Amino acid sequence: MAKEENRGQNEEERHERRKYKKGGRIIRHEPTNTRELMASPITVTSFKNVGCFEFCEKVERIQHHPVLTILFITNLHDNQVTLASVTFTISLIIIAYASGIPNIGRKWFEQGELDHFYYEAYLKARYKNERKRISPFSYLLDRYIPMIKIIMKYYTCEGRFSKLYSYHIQLLMNFTGLKNAQSALLSLPGY
Repeated sequence: MAKEENRGQNEEERHERRKYKKGGRIIRHEPTNTRELMASPITVTSFKNVGCFEFCEKVERIQHHPVLTILFITNLHDNQVTLASVTFTISLIIIAYASGIPNIGRKWFEQGELDHFYYEAYLKARYKNERKRISPFSYLLDRYIPMIKIIMKYYTCEGRFSKLYSYHIQLLMNFTGLKNAQSALLSLPGY
């Protein structure tokens, strides 16, 4: 019996080590304060320019309620949630109003292609000519690392910080205000 338990534990340990090697260690993170955001003045300015800073402050005031979050998500059907006999309708307009984030830009869709031209502004010089949809996080210019990590924590909620996908670049463009990228900007409430 003990031998089987040890084997099960060893398999779990191998799985954990393997998971770490495949795309980095998953660290689920729901921000509950603005400490990390405030440590990066350029990120604070960018969040204010885009209209997202208020949202981050609201998150800090409201805090995280895991049980309510799970209830909300598991009861979400056809853009409606009913909790305690109260029905909430979810739409871009309501999300924009509740979060204070402007609903500007196009709706996000995962399969959308992004011209490599937009990547170049964010990549280190030695990687600018590489054409990849997914790049190692180390390709990103150092000055954008704090900002993209905060964006990943507040918006993508992936908990993985080793890979850079095209949608990360699209989100980064929203926050940095890259010129000539208006057509590539995403609606943050839609995201």
